[in-house]
Amino acid sequence: MQALDDERILPQARTALFDHGTRTPLAVVLLHGFTNHPGQYREFAPLVHARGANVLVPRMPEQGDRNRLTRRMSRLKAESLLERASAAVDIACGLGERVCVAGISSSGLLCAYFGQYRADVARTVAIAPVFSMLQLSYRASCLLARLMLAIPDMYLWWDPRAKEQQRPATAYPWFSTHALAQTMRIGENIYAQARREAPQCASIVLVTNAHDPAVNNAVTHDVALAWGKFYAGDVREFEFIDLPRNHDIIEPDNPHARTDVVYPKLLDFIMGALEMPLRRS
Repeated sequence: MQALDDERILPQARTALFDHGTRTPLAVVLLHGFTNHPGQYREFAPLVHARGANVLVPRMPEQGDRNRLTRRMSRLKAESLLERASAAVDIACGLGERVCVAGISSSGLLCAYFGQYRADVARTVAIAPVFSMLQLSYRASCLLARLMLAIPDMYLWWDPRAKEQQRPATAYPWFSTHALAQTMRIGENIYAQARREAPQCASIVLVTNAHDPAVNNAVTHDVALAWGKFYAGDVREFEFIDLPRNHDIIEPDNPHARTDVVYPKLLDFIMGALEMPLRRS
């Protein structure tokens, strides 16, 4: 996995392993957000490692380029995201007796995917998962995603006012509409499957910010309710109610992130995976 990080990739964006030199009771996979890279966890991963866990932070495909204005994101597919993240979880199964997977935004969808389909994961912590973009209804968000795939790819600024000055300084300041729509395919799969069968994971935690401008939290709640109808296990929802209007609540270089509030709660959820039963597929 590290061999995939060639000279085009920022040093801080390369796949990182924080290990204890032996198998530990808990192994944690931290999945970075869309257009970001493993450096997003540069402050948080050591905190998890200090709690005794082996921590793997994989770089997701087409992200972490030295050129912030690269157009490599146009190649991104839902399948490649799932393949890379699944490989990281497979590795983590050898690094710890139990595995916890945490991720934000599009990677929050990957966490939900593993919650739905993998019995060898003790807990997933999906942070601000984008089941529905902006404040759109689920149906409207799906229609928008399909439209984005149907028309030529475009690159849009995350912040049209800041443009290249958008923080964090190493993440991409814009995104491919095709790539974003590809991530939404993962959410559609989970939204449908959650209504058909119980999740395989022992415990799922859905974390949201009440003032998130990029996500319709009501749709995330709908997924939790759907899981609850089939599942006797542990499905939890936690909402930060006092954070600023912000989507990326874990990036230390985000001027609106309150990591002093967010990190302790995420640590509690992640380390709580040690309380889950051991399960192997």
